[in-house]
Formats: sequence, structure tokens, C-alpha cells
Amino acid sequence: MKTRIMERSIWISATRERVWEALTNPEQLVNWFVPTLPGAVLQGDDSGKITAHFGPMGIDFAKLDQVDPLRQVIIRSLPDQFVTVTYTLEDQKGGTQVLVAISGFEQMPQDSREDRIQYCEAGWDKALKNLKAYIDGDALPFPQAYTGPLFGYWTKPQERLGVERSIWIKASCERVWQAVTDPKQIQAWFSPNTPLQLTALAVGGRFFIPNAETNTEQYVEIIELLDPPYQIVTRCLPEAPDTVVKYKTYTLQEENGGTRLTLTFTGYEPEAEEIRWNHMEENSAGFGVMLQNIKASIEGGDLPFPFGF
Repeated sequence: MKTRIMERSIWISATRERVWEALTNPEQLVNWFVPTLPGAVLQGDDSGKITAHFGPMGIDFAKLDQVDPLRQVIIRSLPDQFVTVTYTLEDQKGGTQVLVAISGFEQMPQDSREDRIQYCEAGWDKALKNLKAYIDGDALPFPQAYTGPLFGYWTKPQERLGVERSIWIKASCERVWQAVTDPKQIQAWFSPNTPLQLTALAVGGRFFIPNAETNTEQYVEIIELLDPPYQIVTRCLPEAPDTVVKYKTYTLQEENGGTRLTLTFTGYEPEAEEIRWNHMEENSAGFGVMLQNIKASIEGGDLPFPFGF
């Protein structure tokens, strides 16, 4: 399969050392790369992993690999590690030319690949202008720029706006299928202290959380499609005051002796634009964390988020 690389570049009136610091120092990265997360703290470890902390909660965000200090650095999204972003810095005209090469699209589902690339292109156009403004000491031109598109998380399958995240799990499709369809196993990784029920694992069956006080069903998901052990689609009924119905799809594929689990969440298009992108950004991060909990639960590790969501 031919590798597709998307490239963007920008010239910045600053030394390579200054630009490098803005690209690799988590304390600076948070100011222009994730401006929509006020209060977030990015911290890196010795392996290059960057974690976004929101109070006591931390989300594995990305991994930095300094290939050639002051000249080239690679950043990969976590936990997917589909998209690879390579920054290359060159001295030019008394400043620094920053070239960004984004690759990894060919690993994504073909039916959503072009949509992801389109959102990615628009996202990087904004992100690089934010980088330049930050280094120049100016106000960010795009304070509502989002990270989801930069890593290829946003898509539009069948004309529905959506978020898509994935993770590789060292287990068979049958084992992963159990983890995402058995209500007791879902409860273990999603919300350990909240009981989840399922009327039937069949089209029309309902996942729900019972409300003992009102004797009603909450957070109802109705099974729309069932193809064991490869795909399940549910229709997520809104909770008041929300009125928008969304759709969740788990797709399982055998990969490298394990399973690639992909979560696609669609249906944002009826929402008002001022809240739609915020919801997609929040879900881009949240679903990445949720997949890490699923992986840990299946592989027998400690849940990164033991209290659920």
C-alpha cells in the first residue's frame, strides 16, 4: 500500500532553539497545541510519553521521539499510534522553517480515510498559525483549534460527523467481543460501581442503567446491528436536556495475533456549532482513555481509570 504523506510548513521569526522548545516542552506545548483545554497540565516522562493531567486524572496524550535534537522530532498519538507527525526544523532567512509531515492514514478504514485527511489538513493549518503566534508573543488566531483532527480522530462516515479511536489488544476477537457486549464486563471497565443491564444480545436489545428510585431506564443504548464477533452498532438515546440521538459502533479486526478494536461515535451534526466541536474534542480524548481501560481489563492489567467514567 502506498504511503500517503500530508505536508504543511510555516516560517517563524525565531531561532531553532526557541521553536524546538515550543514543540517539545510540555509546559509550552499546552499553550498552543491544546488551547481548548484550560487548566490542563501536560507532563512528560523519560520515555517521551506526554500525559495530560486534569486535577488527579491523567490521560496519555502522545509520545515524543527526538530523532535529531534541534532538527527533527516525531510525535505519535496515544493509544492509537496510527498517525505519525514529523517536525523538521531548518534555519532560513534569519528564522526557522518548520516542515510538518503527517503519515499513517493508510492504516485507517478506507471509507473514512478521506474525511479524516480533510479535517487533519484544516486542523494543521490552524495549529501551525497558533505555534507561530505563540512564539511571536501574539494572541492565538485560533483559540478554538482542536487536537482531535490533528491526529485523524474526526471523520464523517455516511454524512454523519463522528469521532473514531482505536487500540490494539492482545486477545482474540471473541475475547474482546465479550468485553464490549457482556454487561458485567462492560461495568467492570466503564463504571465499576454502577450496575448495567441488557435485555437481550440481539437487534432491538437494550443496554441500560436502572434507576431504582424512579423504576426507569437511564442511558439507554438500543442494538441496531449485530455481527458477532466483529461489529455491534447501538443507538444511544439522549438524556434530558439533550435531544440528539447518537450512534456507537465497535468494530473488531484480527491484527498481529491480537485484535484491533475501533470505536466510532457519530451523530454530532444536529448540534449547534458552538457546542458540537467541543463535544467532539472531549469525546476524542475520553474515548481514547476508555479504550485503555478496555485493553487493561482484557489483558489483566490495572485500569488506568479505576473509577470509570
